[in-house]
Amino acid sequence: MDLPSKHVLYLAKRIGARGAGSDGEAAAASYVLHNFSDMGIEVDMETFSSWKSDMHGLLLVYGLVVVAFGVFRLNYIASLVMSLLLFFIFQMETYTWAVLSRLLPRSSASNVIGRVRPTGSAREKVVLVANYDSARSSPLGRPRVARCFRVLYILSFASIIAIMLVGFFGVAASLTKISHATINKIWLFASPFAGFLVVLALIVLFGEMRGRYTAGANDNASGIGVLLSVMASIASSPLENTEVWGVATGRGFAGARGMIAFLHRHRHVMHTASIISLDHCGIGDTVIATREGVMFGFRCSWRLRKAALDASKHTKGLEVGKGRSRIKKSDGMAAIVRGYRAITICGLKGGAYPGFLNRDDTLDTLQRESLDRAVRLVGLMLDTIDSGTRPKGPRSRTRSRSREIEELLAPEEEAAAEKADGADDGNGREETVD
Repeated sequence: MDLPSKHVLYLAKRIGARGAGSDGEAAAASYVLHNFSDMGIEVDMETFSSWKSDMHGLLLVYGLVVVAFGVFRLNYIASLVMSLLLFFIFQMETYTWAVLSRLLPRSSASNVIGRVRPTGSAREKVVLVANYDSARSSPLGRPRVARCFRVLYILSFASIIAIMLVGFFGVAASLTKISHATINKIWLFASPFAGFLVVLALIVLFGEMRGRYTAGANDNASGIGVLLSVMASIASSPLENTEVWGVATGRGFAGARGMIAFLHRHRHVMHTASIISLDHCGIGDTVIATREGVMFGFRCSWRLRKAALDASKHTKGLEVGKGRSRIKKSDGMAAIVRGYRAITICGLKGGAYPGFLNRDDTLDTLQRESLDRAVRLVGLMLDTIDSGTRPKGPRSRTRSRSREIEELLAPEEEAAAEKADGADDGNGREETVD
């Protein structure tokens, strides 16, 4: 089994930026495809069409809300109808149910799927998923701003509500004896809300126009590295009664469109599956996201949460925390809001993902121990789930998988450390994850 850092190195350094519709995006999909093929497992590549960024849909919403605010001076009812519709559209776009985004130009993208069948009858199905594309850098991705991302997003939501309420007031006031001067004063008092949306839209637009696609080391080459390492382990030692799918999705930064396309295409067999999303696994403590969503959080699967905590509890030295993801529209969130059993394994700091929309999301920021810990956790979760299909209980199989992963990782870690030491002695720098 290859160390996850080997895959991260190739994706973030050899390929580099993997923006939507770029050669890098296609190269990343090809890399995953070849790795699955080398494992000797069933492989498939599914194409779909999608827009390139979910930020474009957000810009449309903000712009139209500001237009609705201006229309108030001409027609109260038209302003109210526009703002009311946009209120609901904003929420749907936030939780990956595209409305205005469907009007955007599309291009082709791919999901790469690998399957490892169990040695016995398939009683469970687990899907490991991670997006392989990278995002554009943005002012919103700067560390201090990223920590306030949810606050800014909620303020934009509150601004939309305020403009909608102004529309309600205008319609109600027109039916009473309230003067036009009073109505205009209320409109002026609400103008800072429209101004905030304009400023936020300009920041987003600046990022989309001037930002460059990042190397995406933590976001999300780290998730792909963990996925490929776990799939290699499972391919060499299949589970007894659990079929494992590895899915590398495209267009994660278009609002998890690759994941949504996958769920739509396989909806008849995914309703009983357990979905484990791998996102930002390369920095800090390994965490399970108990809630996901920028505004109203959706709970992860209780069963998968228990499997993760049990795996951690019964394995010495494997510590797993709990956190809330309040930024990215992850593949896990896209599955949860559609009613699927899902959880996200990640590295969170204060509810934010390190490297999110950040131009400094490079290879040298990652931590090898975080990647390896995520590999161990996911491997043990799979055994915990598989052992639930047998009467003997989870512990013996879980310990077996733990020893197997440790044995596979240890020699390569030692070799990598020796190589890094040699590079340091020669005053050079080794291109591996710290």
